[in-house]
Amino acid sequence: MIKKPWHRWITLAVISISGGISFDLAYLRYIYQIPMAKFMGFSNTEIGLIMSTFGIAAIVLYAPSGIIADKFSHRKTMTFAMIATGLLGLVMTTYPPLWVMLTIQIAFAVTTILLLWSVSIKAASLLGDHDEQGKIMGWMEGLRGVGVMLLAVFTMWVFSLFAPDNANSLKAVILIYSGVYILLGILCWFLISDQVATTESGQQSPTKRFSLNDILSVLKLSTTWYCSMIICGVYTIYAILSYSTNYLAEIYGMTLVAASYMGIVINKIFRAACGPLGGLFTVYSRWRSPTRVIQLLSVIAIVTLALLLVVTHRPLSLALAMGLILLLAFTCYASRGLYFACIGEARTPTHIMGTTVGVCSVIGFLPDVFVYPLVGHWQDTLPAAEAYRNMWIMGLIAIGAVILFTALLCNNMKKMRYHSATAH
Repeated sequence: MIKKPWHRWITLAVISISGGISFDLAYLRYIYQIPMAKFMGFSNTEIGLIMSTFGIAAIVLYAPSGIIADKFSHRKTMTFAMIATGLLGLVMTTYPPLWVMLTIQIAFAVTTILLLWSVSIKAASLLGDHDEQGKIMGWMEGLRGVGVMLLAVFTMWVFSLFAPDNANSLKAVILIYSGVYILLGILCWFLISDQVATTESGQQSPTKRFSLNDILSVLKLSTTWYCSMIICGVYTIYAILSYSTNYLAEIYGMTLVAASYMGIVINKIFRAACGPLGGLFTVYSRWRSPTRVIQLLSVIAIVTLALLLVVTHRPLSLALAMGLILLLAFTCYASRGLYFACIGEARTPTHIMGTTVGVCSVIGFLPDVFVYPLVGHWQDTLPAAEAYRNMWIMGLIAIGAVILFTALLCNNMKKMRYHSATAH
């Protein structure tokens, strides 16, 4: 069946928003830690345990999520995952005891990571051919950010309508998220096709069945490791940027209110805007290559990080430091919108694309494991200037790795194009 372009973009919006907001109940602490402690009766330590339970389960499930994406129906899997996540949210509204909350967090990891993560990325990727991956993945990241931002603002408004001591305020927030998840699950059923790549012209490309032996094929591909290291380097910068408000407050004396607004600009507005911008750079640059655009952004990032090292050693101007951090955030979020496009651009076979996404996610998101404890240790044991100097140096090493592995991936793709041309 030939699908119209508008249908393709509506499908991308549903896939992207589903993938973006599906984590919000698992990460409820990020906005509602105080209400969770007050109304659900958990201590801060218990809330931390709830979060780490999801994080550990997620790391374990990234790789098998790729196999799910390659072996099972995207339509059925995403529909089930979103509706199940919504139903788990309904259980949360009962304010259950700790052991039930821990069980819910593990179940959230199953629905959002195992059943949704790689499936949503592959389903979006299949909406276009390898030349369109930058555009599609850029818009996917942007639409995720828009969905997260709009729903967060709406639920905060609803929360504010209740009296401060009204326990129903947090229940209302959880109910809204649950209802939206279930609605998106229904939309997934009607919009998503099963593992068939569709291009602008409406052509569909045949797919080969996935087998377990293909896992070895994924691990043997050099492009899998190149893409993994590109994601890891960019994600390290993403993790480091979470400390930018602390940096501005401690080194430059920015007020906490101003630092909070800066955090909203970086984490909400830039996330929504920079992903699509990265995709547009890919479409309109002379290379039309997500990998090349990430490489260019990384060169800008490495210069920015070098300047941040200088202004950390000799603080000059708060406005200059803010400008450098915003420039670094732009390069990071634009690259985040493109790094999964590298997998499609490298002409990874469709039947193993999900597994490749899973493997790349395990390696690429390892900074979640080491960046936060390491930077936290530096903050606790070193003078502020030295702690942040170490942090920017870690960023320089990470971006250096991105430049190296984008070069290797570009060289690999150049060889593939040459062999393909000579074969014909």
